[in-house]
Amino acid sequence: MYLSKMTTTDARQAFEKDPIVVIPVGSTEVHGTQSALGTDSMVPSWICDQIADMENVIILPAVPYGVCPTHLSFAGSIDIGYEGLYLVLHGITDSLMKQGIRRFLVINGHGGNNPSIDRASMEVYHNGGVLACIDWWSVVGQLDERFRGGHGDILETSVMMAICPESVKLEYCQPMNPQNPTEEVKASYLQSASYRGATVRLYRDSKELGPSGWYGPFDPKDSTPELGQAALDAAVDFVRGFLDEFRKFTI
Repeated sequence: MYLSKMTTTDARQAFEKDPIVVIPVGSTEVHGTQSALGTDSMVPSWICDQIADMENVIILPAVPYGVCPTHLSFAGSIDIGYEGLYLVLHGITDSLMKQGIRRFLVINGHGGNNPSIDRASMEVYHNGGVLACIDWWSVVGQLDERFRGGHGDILETSVMMAICPESVKLEYCQPMNPQNPTEEVKASYLQSASYRGATVRLYRDSKELGPSGWYGPFDPKDSTPELGQAALDAAVDFVRGFLDEFRKFTI
């Protein structure tokens, strides 16, 4: 069920059945030179479309903006900040808890959102509910090594080729070209570096360490829709199984 397609009468009746409310949350930001700015929102939305048939599950409209201050050097990236995203999630959960909802699941598409989601989750908990969060890209990488990925690399690009092929332009791919701060301090991700084998957080504009707008173990130029669909299938299967278990949580 989609909340946006329900009448207020439908919603009131559905809320009486202790449903699970699912919130797709993403970001609008660079994903290399080759993939869509909306990747982080489009993927959670697609996953939610595959679970909308589940009994007593209500899908909310997606939150398309998130926390990405480090990507603002790239055209099209939009950052609403930690407080901005938290306030959106607070408004959603607070409104629905006042109407009887107690179970929330966030399908998250962007790691930078997690502090805001965690803050909203604790607030829901203290108000008598539960909010769980599934980072889809992290889950599939843990389930199957084929799906390990970073930011805008082969995993996310392949997934977008599967769900929205017209949004991916592999001919725009550029080498990762990581920028090492010194000979001894090596770039290891968009906001981190490695020194003597250990990780140092180095929070700065992502162009400083990853000027091509992507970072990961595998080059997006090798992306395929087949890999993307396999990862999506794994994500959907995981989410559907978790929702069945989530119903058993005592609140």
